[in-house]
Amino acid sequence: MKSIIKITILSLVLFSCKSNETPETEIQKDDVVSEIKSEENIEVLFDEENFEDKESISLLKELGNGICNPTEKDEENYMKPPCSAKFFKLMSFKQNSPLRDGFILLIKSRVHGFPLRRVYIFQREAGKLVKVNSFVANIIGKRKSKTSYDDLILRFSDVDKNHFNCIFVWKNNHYEYNRVEQINDANIKAEFQDSMNLEILKVIEQNGMMNI
Repeated sequence: MKSIIKITILSLVLFSCKSNETPETEIQKDDVVSEIKSEENIEVLFDEENFEDKESISLLKELGNGICNPTEKDEENYMKPPCSAKFFKLMSFKQNSPLRDGFILLIKSRVHGFPLRRVYIFQREAGKLVKVNSFVANIIGKRKSKTSYDDLILRFSDVDKNHFNCIFVWKNNHYEYNRVEQINDANIKAEFQDSMNLEILKVIEQNGMMNI
């Protein structure tokens, strides 16, 4: 991935006070953030022995061998991994909806030979699971929205180790980019919000980090 925005440019549009920086799992709210009070921070270490939801394994198997190998037992096999919590994490994105109707799939880095984490969104359509989004990103949070679909907080990274925390909202049966909230864990100045929304979207698109 080719870096588009450099630190020297970013310093002009971000709060520079380090004491105001927040960890990647904490997103501060300001006047450019929608009025959503309920937020869930997410940190996945892939250190669990078993899935929290017993249906996770059957859903992974339903996706086919392209995701995981149901007969593989070797948890060191990253190229054709077993359907294990050591490699995959399934999460809901719609309130009061079971995983079998749709879920977020977080894939560990190095799986299938890919160096970074990936986020896939699956929704069941006409009885079949359909991938409606894919991101080269990490999911670090969810927020309750005015609809039954949670807003997602995804963290993208470039080759210069810059990090962009972005909000995605459910629209037209998939997740769409809404805005960037933080760059390198610093909030964006309100007067630069609109322009930075566009610039970060360009970074994501030009580096192939988002597909619908």
